Amino acid sequence: MIFKKKTQFILHKFQKILVAYSGGLDSTVLLYNLVKLRKIYPYIKLRAIHVNHNLNFYSNQWSKMCFLQCQKWNIPFICKNIILNKKQGNIEEKARLERYKIFNDFIENNEIIVTAHHLDDHYETILLFLKRGSGLKGLSGISQINIINKLRLFRPLLDISRKELLHYAINNNLHWVEDQSNLNNKYDRNFLRNVILPQIHNRWPFFKKSVLKTSSICREQEELITELLNSVMKRLIQSNNSLFFIPLYKFSIVKRNSIIRKWIEFNQCQMPSKKILSIIWKNIVCSKSDYKSYLKIGIYQIRKYNFHLFCIKNFFTLKNKVYYWSNISLPFILPNNLGKLFILNKYKKNTLQIRKPKNKEKVYIKFFVTGEYFFLNNMKKKTKIHDIWKKLNIPIWERYNIPLLFYNNLFIAELKNNIVTLEGNDNKEKIFIFWNKKNIN
Repeated sequence: MIFKKKTQFILHKFQKILVAYSGGLDSTVLLYNLVKLRKIYPYIKLRAIHVNHNLNFYSNQWSKMCFLQCQKWNIPFICKNIILNKKQGNIEEKARLERYKIFNDFIENNEIIVTAHHLDDHYETILLFLKRGSGLKGLSGISQINIINKLRLFRPLLDISRKELLHYAINNNLHWVEDQSNLNNKYDRNFLRNVILPQIHNRWPFFKKSVLKTSSICREQEELITELLNSVMKRLIQSNNSLFFIPLYKFSIVKRNSIIRKWIEFNQCQMPSKKILSIIWKNIVCSKSDYKSYLKIGIYQIRKYNFHLFCIKNFFTLKNKVYYWSNISLPFILPNNLGKLFILNKYKKNTLQIRKPKNKEKVYIKFFVTGEYFFLNNMKKKTKIHDIWKKLNIPIWERYNIPLLFYNNLFIAELKNNIVTLEGNDNKEKIFIFWNKKNIN
């Protein structure tokens, strides 16, 4: 078995393993060894997941090969097809993000994702982060155990070189997919692997060992910084994962940047450069506006509200959208994957009691109504909706996606915080509305 003893010891503790299986050399060796491990520990539940990116002419053929191999080794096989826009952005990064979304969709409780990253991947990643101007975190390279978007990841081949994997595969008569795109040097990793590194190793045979040693030192220093900042981070990071930034004004620039970087890492957003950190401080934290200033980092946005920094996923705004609820006896499926609205005949926890619509009243769901005045709970005077949002401490980006219930043009309720208008509430017949916010996909 190719796994080191320590790695094998860790692996056998996991009773449910989902293998990211591309069909290439690395993942084939990984899957083969996990099959051997399953023979030793029969309680291990092993599954394989293959993502067909449809970026190659032979993509469908590779998917079929993966299926047949899993069938041969008696492994449940999952295949998911995706279509990526080759013309927009970094295709490698987009493919990686899509893969992890899919992993998240198919992962079971107490199951771990196992990937085939090896020592050469670790080495190349360090150099690519160096190219980007990354700090200690980036120069630490790939972690063997990691959590990405609540997914637990383990990389059992991280201390094994590709050369070792190739020899092992040949000696065990394994068959794998050869992706010709690995020879395309327009991709940074391929250019580094095929053009730059052979010349470096020819000149400095010790270079790889030195880089890995430096990476180990960077990892230790990063762990030390985390330990030293731990007590401060616990005070500043709130229960909603926001960062209270007022104390940062008193800190040095170095300490301030380290805290913001650690907070961004805590929110599982990609690590920012020094320039990005400067923009966050000057253009967001020090901005007079809580609404207009924000920064996109990958699939996330950095925003501020009420002296707190927020790291939120990019969202599709429903501002000024209006939807007609034609039959309130049936559930209303909200747009943007926000869940469903139900009308109930009796009270249930977290339901809102409102009057039943009159015969001539149509029911509408509206989003982010601006410039209007409404009653807030039992207030006797109408209040501007902007002031209602502010009073309830609701950030601007959340306001876009909170459903507002109307009968004709009469505001009845804001469903998140149970704001109910007093107008027209003299109807004695009541109904109960329930918002099921669970993802409906």
